[in-house]
Amino acid sequence: MTQSWGQFKSFEGRQFKALDAEFTAEVGRLLGGQDLSACFQCAKCSAGCTVSDKVNIQVHELMRMLLFGLREVLETDMVWLCTTCYTCQERCPQGIEITDIIFGLKNMAFRKGIAPAGYLGARKGLYDTGRLYEATDWEREDLGLDPVPRLDVRDTQKMLDSTGLMKLEESED
Repeated sequence: MTQSWGQFKSFEGRQFKALDAEFTAEVGRLLGGQDLSACFQCAKCSAGCTVSDKVNIQVHELMRMLLFGLREVLETDMVWLCTTCYTCQERCPQGIEITDIIFGLKNMAFRKGIAPAGYLGARKGLYDTGRLYEATDWEREDLGLDPVPRLDVRDTQKMLDSTGLMKLEESED
């Protein structure tokens, strides 16, 4: 694939670093990662993927990258554009919990500071205003709506503080 819909670039022509068995082992400890080595690249996951035409690698290629220990997998669109529809997981003849692995990869990528800007903005918006998206006043005025009322976000902030979400990337080793 030469183009990508997401923010990450194509891997075409890219040289990868040496294989990292420790990374494969780390992924193997993720929820669903225990069966990672059972993947035999049948590509049924990719054939049913709802975003396969929007990403820079296919699901079966992601699985291959994991088996080869390529940390670059965290930089792929598939990690962030996966809709978590579980189609790949349901189609897998080996019963690999692919969607759960992708959830884990999102967490790993986020901790390493690899995340689309929109996710970081949504996190900040949720913390600051209690909303993922802040409509501008002119948008509401154009529709004849009253200004958006301010929300009491203290409970939301308390919850996010207790989960450590706002400090995730700071805790990376």
